[in-house]
Amino acid sequence: MEIYCNQIGMMIDFSYCVSVNEGLPCRNIIGCFQGRIDILTLLRERFTLDELEKAFKGLPKSRIERILESIQANS
Repeated sequence: MEIYCNQIGMMIDFSYCVSVNEGLPCRNIIGCFQGRIDILTLLRERFTLDELEKAFKGLPKSRIERILESIQANS
């Protein structure tokens, strides 16, 4: 499943969204996929509570940081 990512500014695959943050989901994944799939259930099944806290707690990464991470991941 692909979706337009407002953070990166291009189409990306769902697999990127669930692993972009050092193997953890993007902090925006719930808003992006809510209504398309049962994202909350998927996250609860795939990640521990500690992992979810780590993913959704703290300051969000800037758009530039996400773009650089995307480039590094694809090279």
